[in-house]
Amino acid sequence: MDHLMGGIEKPKIKELTEEVAFWSTYRQVYHVHGIDIAQIYAEWANDLQQKLTSPGAREDFAELCRAGCVPQGLAALVLLLRYSPLLEKFWTEMVGQPSNRVKAARALENAAQTLEALYAEMIASGSEIENLRFSQIGRVPVSRIVSELRFHIRFINFAKSLSADTETRSPAELAKYLLTSYVRRMTGRFRDRCVSGLVGQIVGSCEYDEVAQRMWRARNYERLEKHYSWMVKFLVAMSVVIEHTA
Repeated sequence: MDHLMGGIEKPKIKELTEEVAFWSTYRQVYHVHGIDIAQIYAEWANDLQQKLTSPGAREDFAELCRAGCVPQGLAALVLLLRYSPLLEKFWTEMVGQPSNRVKAARALENAAQTLEALYAEMIASGSEIENLRFSQIGRVPVSRIVSELRFHIRFINFAKSLSADTETRSPAELAKYLLTSYVRRMTGRFRDRCVSGLVGQIVGSCEYDEVAQRMWRARNYERLEKHYSWMVKFLVAMSVVIEHTA
């Protein structure tokens, strides 16, 4: 049975001045274009809840929101868990096959260096001139392509360090942890019954129940909490801000 978690409390809105400023600026950027991004997120979260195919999962979602979760935050984590299998092939290739990771990173770095050498003069002319010249012919500036290539290099190497440093076995495992920990921090309890209802619906397993979720926590939660609690703290902080400024 779930028990109250001592010392686990949501932060107070007055403690989140930086997060409030970030959210206000973010909303203002869209407001200039006539878009109420807060309303869009709220409608998106409601739509995601209604599209859960199982009535039980929809009720689990609603019960978690009544217990303290913010619909937008909960919906984002449900979506992350739903699409985490799409990253499995990348994870297997880059983390499970070191030679593939090294070859991919080397090939991308060679491509970046080649572009930098070929277009050195244009890149040196400054981003405004470069953007203008390439936009005139409908092409992406070379410096932006180089930046994107180096982003993917960092991402490939990040996957390796993520697995080695945190013993993370898959993107789905990380997504399940984030959902579990978010519920704990937002409601003060693990609420294994409701979480297992959502997880079972998303992964397509009618056998994943409260007992399975509790066993998963016993084996994995503390290990993942040591490395990823900062992610949950950010999600919780932004949820509190959205809740108080909607």
